[in-house]
This record gives sequence, C-alpha cells and structure tokens, in this order.
Amino acid sequence: MQRRTFLTALAIPFVKTYGQAPSKVNRSEHAVRALRVIDQDRRDALVRNVQGKSPSELNSLIPEISDIEVLNGASQRSGRKSLRLIAWNTERGRYWREGARLITETPALSDPDIIFLGEMDLGMARSSNEHTTREMAAALKMNYAYGVEFLELTGGELQERIDYPGKNRVGYHGNAILSKYPLQDVRLLRFPGIEKWYAGKEYGASESEQVQKRLGGRMALLATINPGRKITVVSTHLESSLRDKMTRNEQMAILLDDVQKYSVDSPVIIGGDLNGAPDEPLFEHVKQFGFRLEDTNDTRGGTVQRMKDNKVVIADRYIDYLLVKGLKTIRNDTSPRVIPAVYPSGENGKLLSDHAIVTASVVLNT
Repeated sequence: MQRRTFLTALAIPFVKTYGQAPSKVNRSEHAVRALRVIDQDRRDALVRNVQGKSPSELNSLIPEISDIEVLNGASQRSGRKSLRLIAWNTERGRYWREGARLITETPALSDPDIIFLGEMDLGMARSSNEHTTREMAAALKMNYAYGVEFLELTGGELQERIDYPGKNRVGYHGNAILSKYPLQDVRLLRFPGIEKWYAGKEYGASESEQVQKRLGGRMALLATINPGRKITVVSTHLESSLRDKMTRNEQMAILLDDVQKYSVDSPVIIGGDLNGAPDEPLFEHVKQFGFRLEDTNDTRGGTVQRMKDNKVVIADRYIDYLLVKGLKTIRNDTSPRVIPAVYPSGENGKLLSDHAIVTASVVLNT
C-alpha cells in the first residue's frame, strides 16, 4: 500500500469520536502579535454549557484559540554551519527563569538555534499568570511562535488548584517554537479528540483527567526557517495516557501526512513530548517517512524525571524526542544528549519540570 493511502486509511478511525459525528482536523495560519483573551464570563459559560453543545461545537465558538502568536525581530542569525536543537516539556513553564539560565550555562545546551517547548502557560494562576513563552524567549533573545493547545477552564490538576488557588487571567496552555532565525509560514494543526478532556468519564478520561476541564485539543505548531536553506520545524505534544497508544499512533499519522504536504522536499525537524516509548507503533510511521530515531536521540535512558529522597531521578521512560529528516546529525559528547532539567545543575538543584531536556545538533550543508 502506498504511504499516502496507508496514512489516510489509518487516520479514519481517529476522527470517529466515540460514536459521535466525525471531528475535523483544524488548521490555521492566522498569525497575530498577541493572542486575544477570552473573558471570564465566556469561560464560565463554556463550563456551564446550558445548551449541551458537543466539545467540538464549543471549540467553534472560541476562534481565539486558533490564532498563533508570532514575534520575530529578536534575532537574525546567519553564517552558521550547524543547528543546535532542544526539546523540552516544561510542565507549565513556571520555572522559565531558571530554565533560561540552565540553557545558557550548560555547554550541551548553550546558544541554541531552535527550542521546541511544550506545556507553556499563558495567564495561568499556577505559573504566576505570566506569558511564560514570551518571557523565556526574551531572556534567551530568541524569536518565538506560540499556539494554544488547551483553553484551561479550571486551575489545572487538583493539586495545582490547592497550591495555586488564584484566578486564571487568560487560561491558555500550549506549545512553542523559539528560534534564532525568523519564523515564517507559521501554521497550527489541531488534532481531533477534545471530548476526553472536556466531557470526561464517558469518553475514557481517567479521574485525574476529568478534574481538568479543557477545550482546544492536542496540536502541532509548524513553521519554516531559512538558515541558508528552507527547513520545516514542528513543535508537538501527543496524547498523554499510557492507554492512549492508538490515539498517539493516529495523531502522528495525521501530523506526518500534513508535514509531507507542508514541507514539500525540504528538511524537517520535529521536537516535543510524544508520550510514547521508542517501540510504540507511532514510530513505524516516523521511520516510513525517513526519520531515523536513533540518530538524534539517546534512548539508553529516559526523559521522565522526579525527586526522590531529595535527589533527581530520571526514570527509564524515554518519551521526549528530536526527529530529523534531511539533515546529518552531529555525534559527539553533547549531541545527542539528555540533560536533567534541574537548576542549579546537580542532584540537589531545583526540579524545573517532570521532563528532562533532550538536545542534538545537525549539519546544515548536507
């Protein structure tokens, strides 16, 4: 079966949302300098949902979440022979200050060209109601694009509501691309399947997932850079639960089919929290599209991290990735690497996220 036909067939079951009418993959190219805010009255109305609208219908009432905030002008890098890449799920981005310092001060991370960020908050009480992407980009003197993954209609997970009881000023949670090169042709691709996060139990949501009432949905943010040649860069975050293997599989199929149309024959770099182990089916699609997982990822360990007995422990679950097609990977003591997201560095530093940072470098002139 040809690749395009295979992927189209594979994606069909995903758009059938638990017996409801098929959901449509949403694409947007509407770039803005600042995202529009959905006021508190509208957010409250979305929670009450007195007309009993489906989550996809509610999404259609909030076009603001399809905008993409883009800020170029912070950097116009040129003359490089390689690209240093970073992917990091920041777990809300609340420690963006320490994260920027860690990147600046760590030899394997310093002076990055592209950073793919996941779980970045904008106007959430749990992260001091800051625009974490804008602040981190400014600290690193980088351009950025930011897209909304979820409009958070609560304060987040149950413990977050207890620890950070204030009001959300905006309530956005999303993915970002930081770049030393201007970001062009920016596009947001939203996967179907918000039902679990909004409607809850009847759609297979776990008890903890039901606590977080959300609209929007998992998504990918695409852009092009031109450091001497056009390159497509993609920041994404796939579905999270261990039982969501098939969903991740289908999301990756949709993404790669879209990337193939979007990038034509240019090199592609994808970074993000894919939430799947290297042996999951989704990586069969990755390999079929010409990405070599082993080139840009050190999968001998893991990327999930936590504190145990006041020390940093990285578990043997590798779920954060850099995927590269059409560029040669540099292999040395800094590439590819997994760097603990701890500041100051060392086992006694502050844990900045429940994910470590993955990094790799690639050659431009191949």
